[in-house]
Amino acid sequence: MDNVTTTKMFFRKEQWKQFILDRQASGLTIDKWCEQHGLKRSTYFVWLRRIRQEACQTLPDSQAVAPVPFVQIGTEKVSNAAPEPVTLPQPAATSATGIRIQLRGADITIADGTDPKTIQATLLALKELC
Repeated sequence: MDNVTTTKMFFRKEQWKQFILDRQASGLTIDKWCEQHGLKRSTYFVWLRRIRQEACQTLPDSQAVAPVPFVQIGTEKVSNAAPEPVTLPQPAATSATGIRIQLRGADITIADGTDPKTIQATLLALKELC
């Protein structure tokens, strides 16, 4: 492909990524959103599939992700004596609180006080990609 065609395809793909994010953030059904924007439902799904496929190609192999360690709790009998207090390690102080999601190579941090619509759009985009 020549540079013009490549640039046009890149622009169109970026435009559709934004369309898909806008639709998800709108809360409308795909049919209703497409109707309001004068787009064909089938075109929406063609671009959604293309963007998902591209996103999946950039994700690391699932076997490359380290497994989450679990600790098995024993079934020993506990005496009636008062239990000793347990001291849990305190997390290091941070400048901001919030949520951090690490999934398949993606690292998303949502700061405390983030607009709920931004959080919803982020989680919907993550759901669509994974």
